[in-house]
Formats: sequence, C-alpha cells, structure tokens
Amino acid sequence: MAGFSHIVVCMDDSPGAVRALDTARTVRGDDGTLTLLHVIAPPSFLTELAAGLGGGIIQDQTPLIEIAQEWIATVANDDEASVVLEGNPTHSVAEWAAEHGTDVIVVARHGGPEKTVLGSFTQKLVAIAPCAVLLVHSEEPHTKA
Repeated sequence: MAGFSHIVVCMDDSPGAVRALDTARTVRGDDGTLTLLHVIAPPSFLTELAAGLGGGIIQDQTPLIEIAQEWIATVANDDEASVVLEGNPTHSVAEWAAEHGTDVIVVARHGGPEKTVLGSFTQKLVAIAPCAVLLVHSEEPHTKA
C-alpha cells in the first residue's frame, strides 16, 4: 500500500487528537514512520506576571515534561516514536518537521468562537509548515438531512 513515509501527528489529550492519530495510522505507508509529537508551551507572560504578584514563578517545567513523556509513550504503538518538545507549539512542530524530513503533519482541527479572537494553532501551522498538513475534524462531521 502506498502512503506517506514520515508522518508527524500533533498530540494532546483531546478526542480530536485521537482521531488525528487514527487517521495518521491509516495514511502511513507500509515502511513509513510515525512520530507522535506533543509540545509544552512555556508559561505565558500573563501567567508569569500573576505568579509573580501572588504566587511562585514557574521556573522548572521538568515535571510537566516527564508526565507528558510518560503519557505519550503509552499512546504510541511499539513501532511509533513519541517526542515531547518545549517551546512555542506552532514553531516547535514546524521546526521539528523540517529537521526530520517529515512528509505530512496530521493535526486535529479544533473549532470554536475563541479561536477567532485568539488565533488558531492549526491556522498558524498551515501557514509555516515545511510540508503538507492534513487537518482532521475533531468530531464526526455533521451531515445535513
């Protein structure tokens, strides 16, 4: 069966990411590789400001990274790689894909009105990705009767 030779699937703990992973496994070539990729964003400016005003500043994200590594390893099959990165999610995914010769990035398309105001990871990724981006609906598409 023909398919993509190196696929990256963007993972979080959402049902949409599970659908994206299922899709990635379907379009993977017989000898292709599949990498599950999760990115931990650094604390935002506002989070750091709020922490500085009343709580401790988040200095070390090591526990979050370790938890993410354990989680993503349980989601990956034996013949799949799992990677956890730290940084700007959009740029981290695009840079990793470019550095590792990725053919396609598979990502769940999460919707909602908040994305209009805040921007969309998916929209930004499509704009800067070094390869094709396959968008998977986070839920079953609704059909009109």
